[in-house]
This record gives sequence, C-alpha cells and structure tokens, in this order.
Amino acid sequence: MHNTTLTLIFKLQTLIMPKFILYINAVSPLFLADSDVVCFLLDTYLPEEFITQFAARAAGQNKIVLLNGEKSAALSARLKLDGAVIDVSSSENPVRDFEHQRKLCAKGAVVGAISRNRRHEAMLLSECEPDFVIFKIWSAGEEGTRRLVKWYNDLFLIQSAVFCQEDSVNVEGYETDIVILNENLYKIFVAKKARLD
Repeated sequence: MHNTTLTLIFKLQTLIMPKFILYINAVSPLFLADSDVVCFLLDTYLPEEFITQFAARAAGQNKIVLLNGEKSAALSARLKLDGAVIDVSSSENPVRDFEHQRKLCAKGAVVGAISRNRRHEAMLLSECEPDFVIFKIWSAGEEGTRRLVKWYNDLFLIQSAVFCQEDSVNVEGYETDIVILNENLYKIFVAKKARLD
C-alpha cells in the first residue's frame, strides 16, 4: 500500500498548516472520511486483520497508515503499510536503535522518531533525518514541551510532532507541524473547534 505520492501529500499538507495524525489503539473504523486527518497511527497490538482492512480502506482515500509500538518497523514492511513510528524515547542509544529499526522499514517508508523530551536527543535524532521527530506531551510537563518544540522548530527543518499522552493535555498553541491525538481527544478537539466556529 505504500505510495510515494502519499508521502509527498503528507509532507506538503503538513508544511501548510498543522495536521492531525489520529492514533487508533482500539478496533474502530471511524474517522476515515475526516479531511483534517491525513494520517492514521495504528498500534501494533491491534489484530493484524483489522490493521490490514483499515489500511486498505485508508489507501482508497489517499490517507497514510503508520504503525506504532513494538516491532512497528518490521510489521509495517511485512503488511506493506506506509511506514512506522519508532519510539526510542527510553533507549540508551537512540541513534543506533532508530537506525536499526529504520532498516527494517520498506524502502521509501514514512518514518517518525519519538524522542525523549530533551534537546540533545532531539538533535541526535534529527541528524538521522526521519520524516518527523515526535515529542510526547503530558499535562504535567506541558509548558516545558511547548518550549522544547519551539526551540526545535527554530533550529531544524525536520518536521515536528507532539503526541498527546493524556486527554487533559491542551494542544492549542503548539508551534508544530503535526499533532497526534487519540480518538477521544480528537472528538473533544473537534467539538471545541465547532463551538468556536
């Protein structure tokens, strides 16, 4: 299902304005028609049959499907998905571990890297040239992550993303290319936006 055109669409759309990646961690076919969601991030513990069916439907709408979780790189290549998010945020050697996992991805795959919320690790991962670097956000450290993302975007051309870890996180005002939301947080965000419009 991987298609270089999808990669190009993803990159162009995220350069124009922040886009959403919707994180799917339960069997759910919802949100496929939502125009604000150009990319889905499915968890590797979901049943392979669901992942395959979801990806086929998403491809029919020119949407990207990435995998997140244990062995996401190898599984995305085997299932012929668009790519993977590689979490090296708890790694002692994030560059080595990221490069090892990226080699398992299909050629031309979209690859994101989850970094520790530290400048040094973000710099190291950016040198590996992933498609985007991801920072996890929790409500307790929101302001620190907000400053980190701003610093990162001021220095690097690699796209940035924030990955919400709690429903109480406030994603408004982040200077980022991509926001990764779970289904519940996305529903809250859309409802809030609808009230403001």
